Amino acid sequence: MKTYFPALTGVRAVAAYMVVLVHLTSLESAASLPFFKMWVVEYMRQFGIGVVIFFVLSGFLITTRYAEGIELRGVWFRRYLQNRFARIYPIYFLLTAFTFGVMLLRPTHGWWEWAADATGPEKLAAVLLNTTLLRGYFNQFAVLGLPTAWSLTVEETFYLCAPLLLLGLRRNLRRVVLYPVALLALGLALVAFCARILPYYGLMQDVRFMLGMTFFGRAAEFFWGMALALWVARQRRLLARRGRYTLLGASGIMLYMAATALLGHYCPTCFDRTGVDWYLVETLASSTLLPVFICSLFWGLISEQTWLRWLLETRLLTLLGKASYALYLLHLGTVDYLFRVYVSNNSLVCLLAYTLLSIGLYQAVERPLQKWLRARPLPARAAAPAATGIESA
Repeated sequence: MKTYFPALTGVRAVAAYMVVLVHLTSLESAASLPFFKMWVVEYMRQFGIGVVIFFVLSGFLITTRYAEGIELRGVWFRRYLQNRFARIYPIYFLLTAFTFGVMLLRPTHGWWEWAADATGPEKLAAVLLNTTLLRGYFNQFAVLGLPTAWSLTVEETFYLCAPLLLLGLRRNLRRVVLYPVALLALGLALVAFCARILPYYGLMQDVRFMLGMTFFGRAAEFFWGMALALWVARQRRLLARRGRYTLLGASGIMLYMAATALLGHYCPTCFDRTGVDWYLVETLASSTLLPVFICSLFWGLISEQTWLRWLLETRLLTLLGKASYALYLLHLGTVDYLFRVYVSNNSLVCLLAYTLLSIGLYQAVERPLQKWLRARPLPARAAAPAATGIESA
């Protein structure tokens, strides 16, 4: 079974730039724009689904790489965690250290920094929760530091749970439906528990926060990817079809974004009249309906020879995909603020500069550190089946 799909590296680049474009369009006031440009901005504001694509891709890749080689041994689990650490932590730590250094030496009190009246314990808690990647469970600190890194808490929680989840799925594949429901119920229980017993710094603050910002609310997105990987592994060969799954997936994703843009623009209070929270409806839809189209697109990119697959497998998209993690982390917050103040406030210039910076960080910092920190290969006779797939962002 193949474990490396070049087109999915290109997908990482597309998902990262979708998130970047969401934040760039947030600077525009859509209501004051001409009709056509207004709808372009409204549509691009739905590009936040790039995060959903990342989560589905993570579920797919981790399952593809590790499902057949999991061992209930401390050595295996240590190597697994070491490789996850090598992939995620080094560049995150360096950018986080830079951000907090600026916060200490030349604070701007931007929304991504602690407030001017923050106490010493609050600052210490912010540093500890950022360095341990637990920040995403605390509403007060979720976007403090590197704003987009709240999703790393979700990713790391999945990484910790993935071996046990995969062992459970190995025994009964039907649990792929049961597990997300169980995790959602656990999330609701934690919200109730923390509200009564641990109401500190917005820990599991409410249902909205739990559904949108934690693994418990977004587990379904990972399980869609896991289910796809397990299904792909059962296919005897990957057939080159006409492109129907690619077309279905891409069309479904675009139509989903169009529908949410239309609802958000023309009927922002429709659900309020019925007592239903639009945010909760959109969050549940993005976790249950949208991944169906994402999985269809992934399967098409794996099994079908299309122009989209060819494009995503080009050297440029592959390089951008590998550098997308650094781009995702640095494009918002301190780096963005300093660049706009001291270099240029033009969004296109920013986008180009951040792209070049992310490629430089990947080539000079991220890739060398990852190779240095990864677990050394096991001897040939003791090694698990080879897994050379790409990593998730």
